[in-house]
Amino acid sequence: MKMIPLGTNGYFGSFGRQTACYAIPYKSILIVLDAGSGLFRFAESAGKKLLSEAREIHLFLSHYHLDHTFGFYAAFELFEKKKVTVYAKAGRQVFSEFVEMEHFPIDYEKKYSNFEWKAVGEGWKNLKNYRFKVRKQNHRGEVSLGFRLEFVNGKNMAYITDGEPTRESIVFVKGVDLLLHEHEPLGEKEAKDLKLEEMIYDGHVTTEGASLIAKEAGVKKLALVHHNPFLNEASLKKELKKAKAIFKESHLAMDLEEIEF
Repeated sequence: MKMIPLGTNGYFGSFGRQTACYAIPYKSILIVLDAGSGLFRFAESAGKKLLSEAREIHLFLSHYHLDHTFGFYAAFELFEKKKVTVYAKAGRQVFSEFVEMEHFPIDYEKKYSNFEWKAVGEGWKNLKNYRFKVRKQNHRGEVSLGFRLEFVNGKNMAYITDGEPTRESIVFVKGVDLLLHEHEPLGEKEAKDLKLEEMIYDGHVTTEGASLIAKEAGVKKLALVHHNPFLNEASLKKELKKAKAIFKESHLAMDLEEIEF
């Protein structure tokens, strides 16, 4: 299987990188993880090809911060001929709130009539050709969702962003073929003096924390995502070096560079 990063940044786009959006083609389904500005890439050739091969789209939203939902306002144009199911937290329909505030005046119910919302809580949910598990995470006092996907072909992966480094997270991602995990430069602290739970900076798991989780969970491959937008490619490679020192199978997810799992 393959995962195509359409946006690998957190916060805002920079250095040719859009914000959080990841595509996994699976049978007739296109699984999309988050809807940051990377979603706009479905207007480009690589994205159009992915859409042409899918009959329906399953869109998973980790939370509602703009770097994970900004692309959603274009989704009705990009996905207009597809059946779209959105899996997210209960009680919120992201774009309808923007419409109510007159930021983008369209008829929400009409334009998004092909979208169905499924509020999800913790635990397993079984679909036709795969199942997924949800874990609630703490993100600066708010709730974000971590996702684990397991496919009938035996492959599995997890997507963890905007949370905290905990032992529960290790258990949740244990043994997956691919772990997409956020990372943030540690700042001035020394990682060697910190416990896992302390490997957090500005509300995000550090590079060292992400790689330690991958190591202790025994995952096959770690792809670092949610890049700090102030880091250029050289700076990201320095972060990757830190990660590899802890977990050898660490990689940088970069926009439009496919990752096999």
